[in-house]
Amino acid sequence: MYGFRLPEDFLIGTANSAFQSEGAIDRDGKSENIMEYYARMYAGKYSPGIEKKLKEGRIKSGRVEPNDTTLPDRGCFFYDNYEAYIEDMAKTGQNVYRLSISWCRVIPTGVGEVNPKGIEFYNKVINKLIACNITPFVDLYHWDLPVCLHEKGGFENPEFPAWFEAYAKVCFEAFGDRVKLWSTFNETHISINAGYAGGNFPPFATDKKRSLLAGHYTLLAHYRAVRLYKSMNLGGKIGAVNCTSAIHPAWMKEDDIEAVEIQYNATFDWWTQPMLEGTYPQKLIRDIPYVRDNMPENYQEDLDKWFIPMDFIGLNYYVANRTEKTPETKMGTRAVEPFFSSPGQQFIPYPPGLFDTAMYIHEKYHGIDIYITENGCALRNQNDMEKEIEDPERVSYIREHLRMVCRLIKCGVNLKGYMYWNDADSYEELDGYRLRFGLTWVNHETGERVWKKSRHYFSEICKSRMVN
Repeated sequence: MYGFRLPEDFLIGTANSAFQSEGAIDRDGKSENIMEYYARMYAGKYSPGIEKKLKEGRIKSGRVEPNDTTLPDRGCFFYDNYEAYIEDMAKTGQNVYRLSISWCRVIPTGVGEVNPKGIEFYNKVINKLIACNITPFVDLYHWDLPVCLHEKGGFENPEFPAWFEAYAKVCFEAFGDRVKLWSTFNETHISINAGYAGGNFPPFATDKKRSLLAGHYTLLAHYRAVRLYKSMNLGGKIGAVNCTSAIHPAWMKEDDIEAVEIQYNATFDWWTQPMLEGTYPQKLIRDIPYVRDNMPENYQEDLDKWFIPMDFIGLNYYVANRTEKTPETKMGTRAVEPFFSSPGQQFIPYPPGLFDTAMYIHEKYHGIDIYITENGCALRNQNDMEKEIEDPERVSYIREHLRMVCRLIKCGVNLKGYMYWNDADSYEELDGYRLRFGLTWVNHETGERVWKKSRHYFSEICKSRMVN
């Protein structure tokens, strides 16, 4: 029997987010989000965190480039062409599409009055997906906080959990009769840790205490949305989308094996463990002063008060890395050069890392349902349609990662779906249109769309339920 088959009920499809795909950033009542705001502020410049590392000599100038000058005003024109995009998804044979709702489009003032045109747009998208037999998988938040709430403190404001719960309630009431797979937040490790401690993501802060406080309020907001959703008895499931790389020891020695545990705890488990078990990873609080000394007051009392377990975990996986123990650094670990390469690709792919990471989650979190919510191949934009629709690198990427998906299922992992990132070439935060992830090639000036070779290949998999 051929081994690389997908179960009949397995969800396979594509993903994108509101601010990266929709365009129409100032139409029909939508307000500005922080990704748009900071894209304008730092267009053509280095982000503050990168600037600091360059000055300190921690990054060589040839290794990074300034932020792109293009802005997310157009995305891939999804707002105006959603019907055509969804019809392409139907032709592909996929049975799921992961999208996000723009908080700024639904509640332009962040809290309070709902924008009917925002509700109308997402109703049309959801209805079109269902009419095409495509399951909508909906993120409530994918990095696009309304600027008006950011100006009030955003994630650091103790009112943030209440703001988010009120926004979630609007979405559940408007779309919950049809949407049965929900995620609260996308990649909090990036938006919070890189945004408030790392200095290389909006709002570009470098303060660990601020990062831990913002993350804590994000977790409380997640709890409140999950609790609300389950109280409404809408018959669906709710989780969150977290990211990690596959982390391996630099050398086969105990110190570096411990470094792997620290890195998983600091990236993936810092969010997933509270979401499933109601506690932060205790090793970091016990052993890492940089974490322990910056924790919010009464953090465990807050978790105990609001905790409710979610139903599944969404995993975004792109790369693998190696780490070693370094007591002199703040976290006690340091990344080292990977043991493989892939010239020409922005993120060095390592398909076995998807297997390693999903097995880690399966074993640590007692067989929780897992959805691969992002996994994608980034190639540099050449602005040459004829060249770029021939993308054998992406075909190979999809094939090898989906073979790992089949192996995981055969090993008993409760893997329920795979969503390639992304459906069509869109805006990438800070990189603008320099990178192309999509299965569909997009001219970002005219909106012209052309299927790439990879989309034809992906379609064969979706329709046959087999990976060659």
